[in-house]
Amino acid sequence: MLVLSLALTGCGGKKNKKKHKSGSGSSHSRTIGGATGGSGSGRTSGGSLSGAQDAKAILPPLDAMPTALRTVSTKPYSRAKAPSVCKDPGVRCKGAVANGRAGYRSDDKGESAGYDLIVYRNERAAERAFTAWKSYVENNRHELEVLGGPSRGDASITYGYAAPARKTSQSIVIREGAYIATLDLRDNSGQAYARKDLRALSEVYAERMRQAARDETPTASAADVRV
Repeated sequence: MLVLSLALTGCGGKKNKKKHKSGSGSSHSRTIGGATGGSGSGRTSGGSLSGAQDAKAILPPLDAMPTALRTVSTKPYSRAKAPSVCKDPGVRCKGAVANGRAGYRSDDKGESAGYDLIVYRNERAAERAFTAWKSYVENNRHELEVLGGPSRGDASITYGYAAPARKTSQSIVIREGAYIATLDLRDNSGQAYARKDLRALSEVYAERMRQAARDETPTASAADVRV
């Protein structure tokens, strides 16, 4: 059973490389790495590289994880390109400039947390991708079940799985600015424990996204979550 003692550390120092903002101050024209304008704005290699740096910073490092989830199952990585697998929903890669992933588990493999992050060229592209993602979850009732999870970021949706093999797993999709994150949590102790863990870890993940969106170094940590 988890005893949650969540600590969101303070806002870190300013990142050395800031994302440029348009003079209008419109959230829809905010871009990653210097390209400005609406969803049809040009994409540059600088934008992709900046997005990869953001993904790397947002994904929680090993020392930001609870002590019981410090076995690396997927070594953290980030790439200056869209995800190589674009399905469920397929349009989630449209407008993506970078992505990253990390995964951690307990020593006995009874619990695991998988982190995915996609960086989009601007907020409008991220909004469209999240809308498609939300629609996919809500309409795929044979495989997924929308759950009353916590509200995170600018928008979020939490869901579980119909397949018996995944009954102890829950996931949340979070949009914050031009970022969309997915956190997949599995806890073989049962759904109640998975729900508690997802709530705690998603709070930290969303805060790391928020810090990056404010051009701050992500420092939020779940290291004080005790199992």
